[in-house]
Amino acid sequence: MTRKRILIVGGVAGGATCAARIRRLCEACEIIIFEMGSYVSFANCGLPYFIGDVIVDEEKLLVATPELFKSRFNIQVCTDTEVLSINRADKTLEVRDLATGRNRLERYDALVLSTGASAVWPDIDGIHLPGIYALRTIPDSREIRAALDTMTRAVVMGAADIPHPTR
Repeated sequence: MTRKRILIVGGVAGGATCAARIRRLCEACEIIIFEMGSYVSFANCGLPYFIGDVIVDEEKLLVATPELFKSRFNIQVCTDTEVLSINRADKTLEVRDLATGRNRLERYDALVLSTGASAVWPDIDGIHLPGIYALRTIPDSREIRAALDTMTRAVVMGAADIPHPTR
């Protein structure tokens, strides 16, 4: 009898948490996370604090590494791996290793899609000029942090839905 193979597309908060929960429910399952970025689990809410030097060490943003997932949870993590397509009939994913450019097929018994979101860019003249940034990842925070010395002022557009105390 073969082990049930569960593939998760996307890491960070949703995919990584899902993988850990699945592991608690099924010790025998093979679980693999495919994350397009270089980091599988990091503190998203800490990114502004990293930019502002409240968190100085970037390593403090990392919640879990692929090595930790493997040693603690027996979960394989494939970072820098893009999922190109899903073949539901064959229950396969086509994935590309971004470091090598090689594509391969991965079979699954169950599939979880946890791809997150991307920044919404409003239709404003000049929105794509240099000096305008989106903050969603560690590389985004590095880019903004590197540009701080040349900034004289900043405007933040959008910032999540923070509940008002009287709501």
